Amino acid sequence: MSVRRAALLGLLLPCACHRSDGGAAAVDAAPAAPPAQEAPAALFELAPARCKSVGVALAVDDGHGLDDLEIGDTLTYARGIAVDLVHRAASGRTAAVALLPPDASSVRVRDLGPTLGDAPPPRLAARGDGLLAVAYGVSHRGDARELVVYTLSAGGDVKATGTLAEPRDDSLAFDLAGSLLAWDEATSGPKPHGVIRVAEVGADGRAGAPRDASPAGSDAEAPRLLPIGAGTFLFWIARRPDAAAVADASPVEITGEAPATSWLEVQPLDAHGGPAGPVRRLTSAMGHVSAFDVQALPGANGALAVVRDDGEAVDGSGGALLRVRVRDIGSEPAVAYPTDGLGRGAPSLVDASPPWLAWVAPREEARLLPLDAAGVPAARASVEPQLDEGRPLAVLGPGPRILVATPADPSAQLRVLSCSL
Repeated sequence: MSVRRAALLGLLLPCACHRSDGGAAAVDAAPAAPPAQEAPAALFELAPARCKSVGVALAVDDGHGLDDLEIGDTLTYARGIAVDLVHRAASGRTAAVALLPPDASSVRVRDLGPTLGDAPPPRLAARGDGLLAVAYGVSHRGDARELVVYTLSAGGDVKATGTLAEPRDDSLAFDLAGSLLAWDEATSGPKPHGVIRVAEVGADGRAGAPRDASPAGSDAEAPRLLPIGAGTFLFWIARRPDAAAVADASPVEITGEAPATSWLEVQPLDAHGGPAGPVRRLTSAMGHVSAFDVQALPGANGALAVVRDDGEAVDGSGGALLRVRVRDIGSEPAVAYPTDGLGRGAPSLVDASPPWLAWVAPREEARLLPLDAAGVPAARASVEPQLDEGRPLAVLGPGPRILVATPADPSAQLRVLSCSL
């Protein structure tokens, strides 16, 4: 999928718990009013299942370490499809890459190296006929973690080429796209807050000097990088304390994480990770964004961001999925997709052109929605029993055929479905 990762690790986008007294200094690109809907909720009607199994079943684990198996996202590159994952190997919990031909008819797994016990799968970028990968390594430093840079040759040979130290905090969120690496970390001091940092990975596979990408005073987390044309869009979630909730707090409440509002922001970057335009706010500053996914749209349509906002309830659904189309010259107002409610986890954009959107409904049922070239629904959302225990990763081609991650299946953790519009 877009390689969003939403950001999307086990259907949950990792978020830090940073806090700050100030919000981001961003150019507003979305009204404070609740978003419009694609269609009235009363008219929402589900389509029957459009996907069925075609019998392709691939194992990336021997079935003995499924409790440790985590499948991330896909990347289409010169030699086929790469799937990032973490699994249990002889040396312990290990970051790895599964390599598939374009038709997903076979799979071979290449281990990168040991990773942290709670680290997400590695992130991948195409580099010539091979791949660039970044994953958390096992550091023996008590005050820092290490992001390790690996190269994979066209033949699948793995080589560690460099490391980048990151201070220890409560977030393991990071992303890689092209030659740019982004992560979030917490500042020190009396008012710690989250900051997004960016570094360029050179041709030798070594990371350059990092710089702050999020504005000073912003509390930012969960970065995502998306190549667009000659540049890159850097997305993140920005937060600030919810003043209304703090004012209404009772003195007998149990002390915990302060209520906060949160929204999605974007920063255009140039080829070297420098700012190429102002920071823009994409959703309401009064919202409660918890997760998102992003993907490039076909042609000159820019990028699509699909955002889960738990504060934008639609007819009692407990939250909304918002779409925002982002372009170099500006962004459109957020619009709510019609849904029958939201269950656990983040929305997931399936890597295709145009994309498909998947999410989990309140009764843990999977939903699948084909989109057009602007990110607008192209048909009704469908009920997909084949996806109830899986997550769609990428559209493989005519049919269309969709590669699906089924990490809890002891016999095959990657499967292919045939789906119709």
